Amino acid sequence: MYTRGMRPETRHGTAKTAAGSSRDRMDAMTDAWRQEVPEFERPESEFIRRTARLEQLLEEALSECLLPWNLTRADFNVLSILRTAGAPYELRPTDIRNRLLLTSGGVSNILNRLERLGLAERVPDGDDRRISWVRLTGAGIEVIEDAMRAWSAVQDQMFAGLDPQLAHQASDTLRTILLILGDREPAAAATRQPDEKTPRVL
Repeated sequence: MYTRGMRPETRHGTAKTAAGSSRDRMDAMTDAWRQEVPEFERPESEFIRRTARLEQLLEEALSECLLPWNLTRADFNVLSILRTAGAPYELRPTDIRNRLLLTSGGVSNILNRLERLGLAERVPDGDDRRISWVRLTGAGIEVIEDAMRAWSAVQDQMFAGLDPQLAHQASDTLRTILLILGDREPAAAATRQPDEKTPRVL
């Protein structure tokens, strides 16, 4: 219970200003909310602020990492989901949209850009001409693998001081919260057999 006018308490104790402080950026924000608007401070508030801050840090790092390839984060997400689909590295636009929570227009804009860059192509379905597939080109496979390798190296540096066990525990906790919010795994993506035009990784 937080009362207006009282000096807020934190789990980390007295604030430190020297290097190595046990307080992060969100502690000061939490203190302010608890002191000024305690009626709006919920048990989940600190968690929400910190997940939002973590997302911001990761997005900034990923954007910088992708500069050598002139890729956006959205480009990276689509290319990586195609690469991890396995040979022939293709998915229907509907499945891409469902996995990345994008609108139809959003997916179309990204695919148009990737096609212009020569990294992906739309392939008509041999059995139903109304259906198209999005497939990585040979260049697309090379680019996304290089970008994924670079991003993995960046994450190695960012999380060098994080205990892997703590990372697993945090992931399990986040999964539980997402399931409570109804964010469940989408239906399995449609697949088809590779053909002779499937790009190969050399």
